Amino acid sequence: MEEKIFVIFNTGCIKYVLATNTLVQNIKLYYPEAKIVFVCNKQTFDAAKYQTCVNDTIVYDDMKQNNFKSIINFALNFPYKKPFASFVTDSGIKNLLISRLIGTKHIISNNKFILLNTDEKYELRNYVHIKDKLAGMIEALTNQHKNLPIRYLPPEINNALIQKIKEIQKPVLLTVTSNNENRIMPLNDCAELLNLLSAEGFTPIFAGESSIAKEYANNLKKAGCLNFIDIVDCTTFTEFANIMKICGSCISVNNGALQLANALQIPVVGIFYDNSADIWKSDTNLYPAKTIGDEHNTPINIIQAYKELIGLGK
Repeated sequence: MEEKIFVIFNTGCIKYVLATNTLVQNIKLYYPEAKIVFVCNKQTFDAAKYQTCVNDTIVYDDMKQNNFKSIINFALNFPYKKPFASFVTDSGIKNLLISRLIGTKHIISNNKFILLNTDEKYELRNYVHIKDKLAGMIEALTNQHKNLPIRYLPPEINNALIQKIKEIQKPVLLTVTSNNENRIMPLNDCAELLNLLSAEGFTPIFAGESSIAKEYANNLKKAGCLNFIDIVDCTTFTEFANIMKICGSCISVNNGALQLANALQIPVVGIFYDNSADIWKSDTNLYPAKTIGDEHNTPINIIQAYKELIGLGK
């Protein structure tokens, strides 16, 4: 029962960092005295730091620390030497090298590189969903894993924007854009959905954090859609999490926002325009959620699913 150090390397985007919490919780389940250290990039620091069961968070700046000398320096200055296990949840050989340089006893990764991995065998076992692929990595040490919900515990923030959101009647958070153009809600569908929500007395809160989301919101306004509150690029990640909690529900095509809603136990309608639903859809055994995909993702079906989810539909 002595304390063991576990290091998780995930320098990917928000959705992967949040989904990794299922691995974090499995580590804590099987090793109750574990100290879990999460290595991420600076853009996802808050998403890693406030996950349940994460004890420390360390930033690896992939943009600056991208040569052999900087990797060596990072490993030399890494505060946790000889950890019990390192989980390299992305495919970066740099993280595998760091794991070896800091003296990790057990290195578990999807990838095998000579001299970098230890002898643990991690088999994908035909897992499809991201939570099973990530949580399943613990099986290299335990031969099993539990289907656990991800959890995110952001600090409470109370600023002018959040106060404004608190004063809104029946707010619903919308994230209808993605960096993948195949996952973006068609503009006409979004305009119709906004009208349907407004007709039901809801106030749509339009969110996003990219130039794509900004341009999309501007195009909605140019098309005469003014019945939403635009908070694109107006929040930090923890502020966004606070706003999602205030709204109390979400409609999303964005897998990062979907994972956050799950982690906050916020009812969410996840909409898929591609074939990624099997990988990213919400597990309804764990979260209050509905999934819409393929030919069913019309505005009428979306708002009906949303009303059913929050207890207002049939």
